Amino acid sequence: MKDHILQIVHNFNKEAKFILKDNIIERYLFGSYAKNTYTSDSDIDILIIIKNYSFDLQSKLSELASDYSLQYEIYISPILKDFVLWKKNEQYNTLFYQEIIQDGIKL
Repeated sequence: MKDHILQIVHNFNKEAKFILKDNIIERYLFGSYAKNTYTSDSDIDILIIIKNYSFDLQSKLSELASDYSLQYEIYISPILKDFVLWKKNEQYNTLFYQEIIQDGIKL
């Protein structure tokens, strides 16, 4: 993965942590950047598992992603998952859960 992408991911996570505070449980980079199959059109997929989901938190995170998209000319796709919902993904071994576990990079 290119160094400037790593820096973007690092900076985004730092600012996301400021927004989400102690609500964060785990964070993963997934998708094409995690699998090293990205192209010039690829977005940066980030999963953030949190203790308590709220629309307000999702909105703030989406706004941050939009700011980054404008600043760096690359789309960031953050997904917030409530811990209980994440555990259900694990329990039912969903395709999304499998992708994160097999190919995701823990941040």
